[in-house]
Amino acid sequence: MDQNAMPMENVLEKSDTSCPLIVVDHHVLDLTDFLRWHPGGAAVLLANLGRDASADFHHVSAHARSGVRQKLRQLAVAEVDSVPLPAAWTRLGELLDHVRLVRNSFAVQLSVGREPVHDLIYLGQSYQHLLDDHLRVFIDGFSALLGRTADPASLRRLDELSTNAQDRVEDTVAKADAAAAAVFAQWIQQHCTALLDDVIACGSAAVRALRASSAESAGRVEEAVSAIETWVQGNDEAKLNDV
Repeated sequence: MDQNAMPMENVLEKSDTSCPLIVVDHHVLDLTDFLRWHPGGAAVLLANLGRDASADFHHVSAHARSGVRQKLRQLAVAEVDSVPLPAAWTRLGELLDHVRLVRNSFAVQLSVGREPVHDLIYLGQSYQHLLDDHLRVFIDGFSALLGRTADPASLRRLDELSTNAQDRVEDTVAKADAAAAAVFAQWIQQHCTALLDDVIACGSAAVRALRASSAESAGRVEEAVSAIETWVQGNDEAKLNDV
């Protein structure tokens, strides 16, 4: 690998607000000194950290200007080095991009200047979507890569968690208790981000392993499925009541 190249899995796994990396047109951009100056605001960049945002970038007509191209060159720190995924593993790249996108959405939800109850409304919605939609896609997708169907017990447990979470969020919002809402919103953010970080780490390791062995990659995908299933089964109502 070229010394000036950065593996895409490293960008996916390592990028955060302290090391904000994004990929545009095969270049890894370091946004550390640009987030606060972005004309479109920092939020759109933070929502795409660790991802290849080329398609979204080119949807903005203003990005065709020569000055924007010059800024891209200034921000570039490396060429991205992507593993050409075998046909059987193409879904892995799509799943990891989805996981990263959801992870980013949780990371930027809390707002310093916003009423805590409103924070909980936003994070509660994200939490509900995670339980109702995203985790089902992840469990189905990673399981399919391993040649099996999703664990029915995990899917049933997601139904229970979804009902519990909806009731708890609605109850806390109705009471308009700012202190309780702030604690609960922070718990949701940390709880969900920790899971998604684990899944990204396992998935990145799977992509990294594809450089040498698809057999090892399967083991890493197995770890991703296990991380989700363990989180689902261990995410019980008693823990919510401790918030």
